[in-house]
Amino acid sequence: MTRKKKIMIPVFSILGAVIIAFSAVLITAAVMGKRLKVSPSRSLEGVGEEIQDILWYSSISANSHNSQAWTVKLYPDENKLQITVDDKRTLAVVDATKREAYISLGCYIETMNTAFMAYGYETQMICNENTVELTYSKVQPIVNKDKLNLIDKRHTDKSAYSTKQLNSTTVNDFLAKYNGLHIYQNGEKDFAYLKRATIDAVTLQSADQNYRNELAEWLRFSDQEASEKLDGITAEMIGLKGIVKTFYYWTTSHESAKGDKFAKQGIDTAEKQVNNCGAFAIIMGGNTFAELIDTGRVTQAFWFDCAEHDIAVQPLSAALETQPFSDEIQRDLGVTAPVQMILRLGYVNDYGSNLGLRRNLADYIEVIRG
Repeated sequence: MTRKKKIMIPVFSILGAVIIAFSAVLITAAVMGKRLKVSPSRSLEGVGEEIQDILWYSSISANSHNSQAWTVKLYPDENKLQITVDDKRTLAVVDATKREAYISLGCYIETMNTAFMAYGYETQMICNENTVELTYSKVQPIVNKDKLNLIDKRHTDKSAYSTKQLNSTTVNDFLAKYNGLHIYQNGEKDFAYLKRATIDAVTLQSADQNYRNELAEWLRFSDQEASEKLDGITAEMIGLKGIVKTFYYWTTSHESAKGDKFAKQGIDTAEKQVNNCGAFAIIMGGNTFAELIDTGRVTQAFWFDCAEHDIAVQPLSAALETQPFSDEIQRDLGVTAPVQMILRLGYVNDYGSNLGLRRNLADYIEVIRG
């Protein structure tokens, strides 16, 4: 009888194969987790390069869900722009009244004004019923690169901040500069109130399936999707980098983002964010179109000042989007006007820069001549 020979596979060979496979996964994850790089087109037919650059810098402004809900008509022969909200890109669930859309438009206007100033232009702005008209004229040839660098630098940071209070001199300078601004430092009574209201509002909001569905629509789950759509919220925008970013993309989808597990993670993240910051700021203002545009301009200008001082900023809108908190917050804080923005502030080890995920200029800017 012929004996069958047993084939022995050395344990170290299996272990080696596992190590190699695991290493390959980590290397792939590390490569995929690199910072997203996009190159949107600045080209506008018949428009000079300088104006194209100004309009590109204008787009790197704060806005809800990175929906970029604006549309622009450019009249280059008249040095005029007409800017309105793009209703197709507004947030019907969390922003049914378009309050945040108008504030975002104000942020866009302020960034545009800053970009024009950086290139040596003077501007004038008129608010009509639902449109902002901006005219511009060249007054000096010098380009202020510091202002342009500040536009590139400013971004939303959703990571953990230091719990250290902000420098008191800096805070006093901010308060003297901006009407309608209040800053509540970590440890103060109203700081604790805003922290609690935010967590409670996020919890209530996250239980709403319509809210989950809308958020999932604007989340991006791969660099490819982000590069194709050039809008929305990427992993990096919610504070995920490197391998963590890759595994988020591997394990999450538009469908899973609508579920209970993702909602619970959102609540946990919000708790960590409000427990790790140095201050909250509120910005007050009226509820008309022009007043909300002005609130957006103040928000963006204040954010630029924070960036200049390496103070990280994250808007926290849940308490302003959800009842009963939205109805109670003005009274509870004892302020004289409606609260339109809540911002989380704090120092970070690495301030970073804007991702620059913005649409091609020609996608939303119409050039009109004659």
